[in-house]
Amino acid sequence: MVTAVDAKKNLPLKINFIHSVQKTPVIEELEFNGEKFILLRTKYKSHGVGLPFMESDGTFREEDGFFIMDDMNRPIQNLSLRTGVGTNLTIALADEEIKLYEKFPVGTKIDIYRSSALKKFFN
Repeated sequence: MVTAVDAKKNLPLKINFIHSVQKTPVIEELEFNGEKFILLRTKYKSHGVGLPFMESDGTFREEDGFFIMDDMNRPIQNLSLRTGVGTNLTIALADEEIKLYEKFPVGTKIDIYRSSALKKFFN
């Protein structure tokens, strides 16, 4: 599954899901910098596998019951997501929330590209 996003510079994107091991919410906040998505921060309720925790990952803090890793600034050239059992995978693009777990069967790979990158292949 390919999703084309008309990505303008500074376009915010949030990925929300339930962690498959901890069974707690995770929110990843990204921004499009004109070339690729940049992971700005990760918010989560419990420490565990695959979640940032090292000083080199960014600036760590706690707020409103969440652990937050700010200042991550990780470039993501190819943004791929996959629906999972009970993960409730959702993205929020600008002001629109898309419940991917309701639209696609479990195990569906979802690649997110900016639409101008896809135009190169179809023109």
